[in-house]
Amino acid sequence: MAVYVMSIKKEYGMNLLELKSLWEYRRRKSKISVGDKIILYAVAPDSELIGEFIVGGILTGTSHELWEKTKEDICYKKEEVISYLESGNFPIAFRVSNPRTYDPPVSIDKIPFFRPPMSYCKASTDLLSLLESL
Repeated sequence: MAVYVMSIKKEYGMNLLELKSLWEYRRRKSKISVGDKIILYAVAPDSELIGEFIVGGILTGTSHELWEKTKEDICYKKEEVISYLESGNFPIAFRVSNPRTYDPPVSIDKIPFFRPPMSYCKASTDLLSLLESL
């Protein structure tokens, strides 16, 4: 199992952690696989790690195909999903499994070595050690 850090707006991240939405969409192909762990980094102004989940499934296809396959399990409007996915070159969706919210969230002020990813990156061993100690 690989562990990744994924940047996300806090609102969308909380929808995943609270299972209001069971799918996280991305616009580009990734190396993330079923069974990998995703740590969610809420972008500025929050700038904090808010939780994690295990990738329970992966879907690929056109933006419209992904919408049709996931629309019953999300809390977003069709136009919002289609518009987001069509701005990329390889739409993909990750199924949320076993979400865990960090309470309290971990501010990146407490992680001097942390550099937020543009989209996602593999988690460093230093970050994993820090999170295990909390």
